[in-house]
Amino acid sequence: MTVPLSPPSSSTAAGTLLIDEFHSSKTLSPALLHSLLQRLLSHPRIHNGFIDILQIPSVQSTLENMDEAKRDSLVATVKLFAFGTIQEYYELKEKDGDAVWTLTDAQLDKLRMLSVVSVARRRQIKSSEKADVDMILPSDHVAVDKKKSSLSIPYAHLAAELQITPGTPFNDSHVRQLEDVLIQCVYSNIIAGKLDQASKAFVVESHVALQDHQQSSSSSLGDTSNTVHGSLLSRDIDTTTAESTNHEVKRMICTLEQFLSSSNKLLSSLEDISNVSASLRKEDEKRWRNVEKKLSEEGSGSSSRFRAPGGECDVIFQGDGGDPMEVVDMSGRRKVKRSRGGHLGGRF
Repeated sequence: MTVPLSPPSSSTAAGTLLIDEFHSSKTLSPALLHSLLQRLLSHPRIHNGFIDILQIPSVQSTLENMDEAKRDSLVATVKLFAFGTIQEYYELKEKDGDAVWTLTDAQLDKLRMLSVVSVARRRQIKSSEKADVDMILPSDHVAVDKKKSSLSIPYAHLAAELQITPGTPFNDSHVRQLEDVLIQCVYSNIIAGKLDQASKAFVVESHVALQDHQQSSSSSLGDTSNTVHGSLLSRDIDTTTAESTNHEVKRMICTLEQFLSSSNKLLSSLEDISNVSASLRKEDEKRWRNVEKKLSEEGSGSSSRFRAPGGECDVIFQGDGGDPMEVVDMSGRRKVKRSRGGHLGGRF
């Protein structure tokens, strides 16, 4: 089951206006900051750039004047949406109920969707069959298996990561709930994939790029939230600690190395195709030289029959004895015209 991507929504403009509100004044009251963040975390079209909000001068100024516990809870909640998962949310709530905000249903759904991206990204990095470049070759050469350039994630694994069935085994009764989340991810343009209901897995299609929604805003968050290149949304980079920074750097290096490897394979394939094409062209030119030599020996204004690698055929001269103008096979079913300097459509 392939889920089509949805068209751009008018809510994108509303998201841009929401971001502008964080920049509208030099200071924000704690209540106003709380309200703006609640709207931001619930917005259906904003999926990354959350960590940048904490760097806005007005937000930093407000955080400095807040109670430490409330400040830590606010920052932890924003970080969850920046690069956390729904599983981490429930773990934090279990350890300390005040460690993060209590999320609304809309915010939980959004965090669950972002968690799908994180799960797919981790699986994609670990997968040895990951293909960043989809090579399309001629049918008479090596065929491309698109399954090798796709990533399959079992429903059971996703359900556990997304807390669809906390504490209970995954079964058929949970499939509809999980598929609803995955369909919403695709419609929200944060992942390119399809539901494989036969094998009960979600297939991330690495060779399919997300839609590119153009925006007029100059806001960095607004620009990156809907302008996406690749099959997965780019979430915020975690540089809050030395360990997380090293992990992100290693992930980037791994991604670049995989892209380099795929690019080298593509280049090698193109070179092989080029060499094969050049060889075929030389053989074709050689055959035509033999044909023209045979015809020049026969003379002009005549029809000559001879056996070539493609079988017997008649070659009919134009009156001046120059290039053969027609080639007719023995059954008379095919006529291929050739102009000077061109190539005959059939083989000899």
